[in-house]
Amino acid sequence: MALVDPLSIKRVQKGLIRLIQKLEPTATTDGMGASVKRLMPTRALSTVDPFLLMDHFAVKPPAGFPPHPHRGFEIITYMLTGAFRHEDDAGNRGIIPAGGLQRITAGAGIVHAEMPATEDVNEGIQLWINLPRSDKGVVPSYQDVAGDQLPTKRIDGAIVKTIVGDGSPVDIRRPMRYEDVTVFPGIQFQLSGIEGFQGLVYVLEGRGRFVFDTDSSGQAPVEAGAGEALVFSQETIRSIRIVAHEDSASSALRLIWFAGEPIGERPIFRGSFVD
Repeated sequence: MALVDPLSIKRVQKGLIRLIQKLEPTATTDGMGASVKRLMPTRALSTVDPFLLMDHFAVKPPAGFPPHPHRGFEIITYMLTGAFRHEDDAGNRGIIPAGGLQRITAGAGIVHAEMPATEDVNEGIQLWINLPRSDKGVVPSYQDVAGDQLPTKRIDGAIVKTIVGDGSPVDIRRPMRYEDVTVFPGIQFQLSGIEGFQGLVYVLEGRGRFVFDTDSSGQAPVEAGAGEALVFSQETIRSIRIVAHEDSASSALRLIWFAGEPIGERPIFRGSFVD
């Protein structure tokens, strides 16, 4: 995506993430008239170290994201439907199809463009991952990964697609996990490998109940449905048990979740540069 208002970051930077925080994204526009549901940074949520921005975009031509610069972080653009065409000032170009993704390490700086590649709505998730200050000057690079290159398994009544993690070819500099998970009605499924990380769960479809295994006793289940997110801090979360709703109107619960090891450095936003 294009620019982030640095003033909006300053207004919410002092706020601390509670152990579990339920949020809805803020509808906005970015680039050239592109519709975006932004989960962070917003007034409600600044960042979730090491993650800087998460947008759920749905873009139809002529809207899009014409040439704009980035510096100081990595980007994963994961397509849900349609496709996106990309190119940058180093001469790289290509198309990200539905189910596939692009990873960009902006590092010392790039200028790139992202525009819809079909005439219909092109929907996806864009995530910015911060780099430590010691890595912000690395040489920019990118990686295109087709959907069939991402490991997909059926586990205990759920379908798990690994975007970043075990078996995925996606090369990210920070320790993190990122998955696209579908849980069928009435099925329980557990997200693990979270301890020491922080991040969020974002529901794409359906509704479910989420039980967080923490060091604190008495954590009540949290309900969340399509368009809602559950943000969790890294101090005490060990795993998350998911129960997909089961009734005559239920559809499968589909969500993405990502979690990473915090850097511990306050990001300084200068538009779409992060120092």
